[in-house]
Amino acid sequence: MKLNVVIVGVGGQGALTTSGILARAAMKAGLNVITAETHGMAQRGGSVEVHVRIGDVKAPLIPEGKADVMIALEPSEALRYSKFLNSKSIVILNTKKIIPPSVTAGTGTYPELDEILTELRKITPRVIAVNASEIAEKAGNILATNVVVIGMLLGYFPMPFKIEHVEEVIREVMPDKIVDLNLRALKMGYESTKSVQPSVV
Repeated sequence: MKLNVVIVGVGGQGALTTSGILARAAMKAGLNVITAETHGMAQRGGSVEVHVRIGDVKAPLIPEGKADVMIALEPSEALRYSKFLNSKSIVILNTKKIIPPSVTAGTGTYPELDEILTELRKITPRVIAVNASEIAEKAGNILATNVVVIGMLLGYFPMPFKIEHVEEVIREVMPDKIVDLNLRALKMGYESTKSVQPSVV
């Protein structure tokens, strides 16, 4: 068994935390895991790319075109890292935009969401676009968006570990004051997949 998950977003969205939760959950299920962060968390708002490889893997980086799953915490970052996708990849994309400073300053442009989705679907039809940030706000805090997306991943994709493994990790690694919030975000993300089952999955 081999599973390649690439997590993309911008600094401050919790991409590294997301990879850590997935890796620990996989380890709890007795699986081999390798992770690699390839673009900085040092600069808040900068582009972030994290690789999680589970199962029969030895190298930390996912080869181009070999991602089974992409978790995109920000829409344009999915397009930036689309080189990792293939026709069978599944993309779980949070539709909440984070407009970069260059666009705000008038020196850059940001593509429309429809344009992003069209380009991604030229590679794979299995693109699920959901406002996970809105679900996180309903759970209690937009900062739990990354945990909402983990719940969605478990609902949409046959991961080799259970939601109970993820809950256990959250209890272990999160500060006590936000454990309940994140457990709620995880559950709401997971349950959102039951009410809307895209035909592409």
